[in-house]
Amino acid sequence: MPKNLQETRSIVDAGYEFENWAAQPEQPGQKSKPKKTKKTKNKGEEKSVTCTYEEQNSHGDKIHHSYTLTVSDPQNIDEQASKSKFQPIAAFKLNMQALKLKQTAKIDRLIAVDAIRTKLVPYNFQLKTALQVINEMNANAILADEVGLGKTIEAGLILKELLLREEINSILIIAPKSLLTQWKSEMQEKFGETFLITNKPGERANFKTGNRILCSHTLLPRKFEQISKRTWDLVVVDEAHAFRNTHSKGRNALFELRKNHLLLLTATPLCNKLTDLYSIVDLVEPGMLDSERAFISRYAEDARSRVVRESEAHLLRSYLRDVMCRTRREQTGIPFTKRIVESRTLEPTQEERAFIDYATEYLRGVSKNQYRTIEALKAENPNRTFTESQSNAILVFQAITLQQSFSSSPAASIQSLIKRGQRFPTEAAVTSQLIEMAGKVKSAKMELLGNVLREAPKEQALIFCLRKITAHKIKEMLDSKFGKAEVFLGDMDQEQRDAVIASFKSGETRYLVATDAAAEGLNLQNCCLMFNYDLHWNPMKIEQRIGRIHRFKQDRDVTIFNLAVKDTIDDYVLHVLYQKIDLFNMTVGKMETVLAELKEGNQDIQKTIGEILLRTNSRIDIQKELEKLAGDLNVSRQSQELAEQFTQGVLD
Repeated sequence: MPKNLQETRSIVDAGYEFENWAAQPEQPGQKSKPKKTKKTKNKGEEKSVTCTYEEQNSHGDKIHHSYTLTVSDPQNIDEQASKSKFQPIAAFKLNMQALKLKQTAKIDRLIAVDAIRTKLVPYNFQLKTALQVINEMNANAILADEVGLGKTIEAGLILKELLLREEINSILIIAPKSLLTQWKSEMQEKFGETFLITNKPGERANFKTGNRILCSHTLLPRKFEQISKRTWDLVVVDEAHAFRNTHSKGRNALFELRKNHLLLLTATPLCNKLTDLYSIVDLVEPGMLDSERAFISRYAEDARSRVVRESEAHLLRSYLRDVMCRTRREQTGIPFTKRIVESRTLEPTQEERAFIDYATEYLRGVSKNQYRTIEALKAENPNRTFTESQSNAILVFQAITLQQSFSSSPAASIQSLIKRGQRFPTEAAVTSQLIEMAGKVKSAKMELLGNVLREAPKEQALIFCLRKITAHKIKEMLDSKFGKAEVFLGDMDQEQRDAVIASFKSGETRYLVATDAAAEGLNLQNCCLMFNYDLHWNPMKIEQRIGRIHRFKQDRDVTIFNLAVKDTIDDYVLHVLYQKIDLFNMTVGKMETVLAELKEGNQDIQKTIGEILLRTNSRIDIQKELEKLAGDLNVSRQSQELAEQFTQGVLD
């Protein structure tokens, strides 16, 4: 039996589109370079399908075999393969490949667009890219659009099209851990495809039988034995430049993974040197750029491999056009409006300062009594055991939930403290005292919101908060002092949601107060003023909020106001993370990349802030820890910007 069937693809364009499976015998220590197939428009011209494989004889010697099938009609290619006189193994291999090659003429429109029309209207450049990848690259391509232009949408269009045409079934998406949930929601909301995240509690993602699987970069090499037991119809890799190191375990696992189609998504296929590009291209088309040594010798001008030899630049770009689609921002023809960010803080009242300080001390006390938390969990779940890491994760989650309630509003604080006291009776004395203190607080943020709204009395505004009870309190204040307001909450049914949005878009409602759970998928280009009443600690959530109004079809500059009470955790996060690193002015694609480049333990910014809150003993300590995190983010951002410049210099 053959030990290896090397498959290299090249498109034959003769009115039909099918693959030429071919490989040349390798010389020791060298990779074979596929021959380019001559393209022709003559529909009746004969083409060939070549099967090359090697096997070992009883002495261990390698024997190369090559069989060629000449075909004139791609519609009957499988029948011709069956009738041809080949040795059994060659006939079998050729017949299998012939079945795969049986294709119709190039598609001229995406049927996926009709299927997703109510959820998404893609831009022309995205449609063009999807068609090009399917028609000319057999869905084996590098999507290298500049950041923020929707590579995820393009990948979604391609996979949806192939699914609808029944050309694929099993799909594996590999992305940084911090982006898995984002991918899951994008595929579900925009393309109607439900993916399961591996190693996530409550999701039974099975590599053996599952056909819609999301896997993290780091999990790929660790779970390779399980993942590689099958051939995946389509593998999609986000932030694919992470696999540029040809000697890394992750890159080797991706290379060895059995797959029929491969999409690599990266705005920066070059990060530090030209070999980054070689490594990425070689994943999609092995051997197309020859061996790594030959590639450097031919194309690199300098010893550091950072400059392309001028005489070879045109040839390199011609090769890349066969496997790479890249759109620059100025090529889209879409105007991008400005994003103006203002942050406002206000001194708390004496009662609010006392409550904030006591609540912070209470949170630190919770973290120091882990035993009490575990005992309470055991009482609620008598048949379950909790590891130390699980109980730590629960502590962090509880701290985040409580702190966000404390920062949101007195009403949200009281609501959370009542629930906490009921769940942990031993804390009842402290929670009761905090409830009494919260009841006397007049919210500085509510006053601050009113002050800012008076500066723009005629503008509609979208206001985001984290708690439903806070949303209702904001609505009450707005209705009484400024004009009609509506809430937009996660527990509203579709009819209620539609009515609220219609009222806001018509101008009847001036203010829309929304929680993050409700806001996904909202398109509100009629509005250009947004408030982060409650600051989310996850930068991706903030970007999603801004994206409700700052979209491609927005024709006005948008203004985002961030509100915080001075000397609180939100104030520190706002100043150190968002303002110093300028996260508010990053496009969503750039922010994703910056977060993905962080060391894995820090990729979940919200969780990291929660851990900082629990382990620090003073405001100064909190600021120092946040400064360290900001430093990591800044290094990641600078690396991303340098990679963008390098990529533009070589590709554009």
